[in-house]
Amino acid sequence: MEHRVRLWIDARQEQLQPGRYQEVNYVISGIKTQSIRETIYQTLAVLVKEIQIAEEEDFEKVKIIYDPERITPSFIDYLLSQKGVEFRRLNP
Repeated sequence: MEHRVRLWIDARQEQLQPGRYQEVNYVISGIKTQSIRETIYQTLAVLVKEIQIAEEEDFEKVKIIYDPERITPSFIDYLLSQKGVEFRRLNP
């Protein structure tokens, strides 16, 4: 007979931290093409909270909302450059 162990997770003391998310804005060349959008999504989706693409036709702005305890803007820059995405960060 196989021995079983039960594990209880106590999250009563855990509190939400709604103000901990930050945002960084980029201008990304070719963001309107499907291949660039897929590359950005595949690269960052599991690491950030949200990726927002500007709806204006002439503007190539992307807002990334992230948890600073998980990832930094410089690491986002690194990941994008590793995938060959041309970008310019708008805020430090």
